[in-house]
Parts: sequence; C-alpha cells; structure tokens
Amino acid sequence: MSFYIDSSGLRVLSQNLGKVAGSAVKDVDAVLKKGAQNIKEELAADVRGSTHFVGKKGPGLESSMSYDSDYRIGQPAYEIGPDKSRRGGALGNIYYFGTSRGGGSGDLEKPLRTEGPRLEKSLADLADQFGSQL
Repeated sequence: MSFYIDSSGLRVLSQNLGKVAGSAVKDVDAVLKKGAQNIKEELAADVRGSTHFVGKKGPGLESSMSYDSDYRIGQPAYEIGPDKSRRGGALGNIYYFGTSRGGGSGDLEKPLRTEGPRLEKSLADLADQFGSQL
C-alpha cells in the first residue's frame, strides 16, 4: 500500500507567508509611527495643562516630548517621552514621578490608554489585509 501527498500547495503557502511577513514590517512600522506621534502629542498637551511645567521664559517640558525608533530585526518599536537632552526634558522625572517636595502629577500611561485601542484596531485591520493576500 502506498500513497502520494502533494505538498506543492504547502510550499507555496510557506513562501507567501515569508513574503507577507517581510512586507508587513514596513506597514506595521507606519502604524506604530502614527501611534507614537499621537502619544507624543497627547503627552505634550497634558503638560501644557499644567501651570508648573509649561515654559514661561522659553520651551518647557512639552517641547522635550519626542519619540525614537528602536528597531530590532523584523520588529519595529518606538520609545516615547521627554528627551532629557532637550531643553526642559529633565523636568520629566519630576512631572511624572515627583520628588520629596512634590510633583508626580503627570500620568505617563494616559496617552497609551487613549491610543491603545486605535493602535490595536489598525494592527488588526492590517493583519486582515495581509491575511486576505494569502
């Protein structure tokens, strides 16, 4: 008794999955970059609502908000928050974590809670788009 298994379809599927994974990184990066920008803007807006951390004689903490890409092989990522190398950036520790004299009034996670559902939906839509290409 013998039987024959045609695996050509499996081979084509695995090749297509490899192509999708490679091309998806660029699209995932675009979604994450948009999310990082939205989070950065909300962080800056939250700081502008504070009477103590807005720059009175120049840029304050809000102007130090930035994001940097933090890529690894096949894994786009972004680091978002106050940049200590920018003017006002060192105030981020006080604004978000406080000192023995006060501070700690900023909510570092609020923008992520706001952007999280939009980011998840965009990534799910992207997954559906790539799933339909197989």
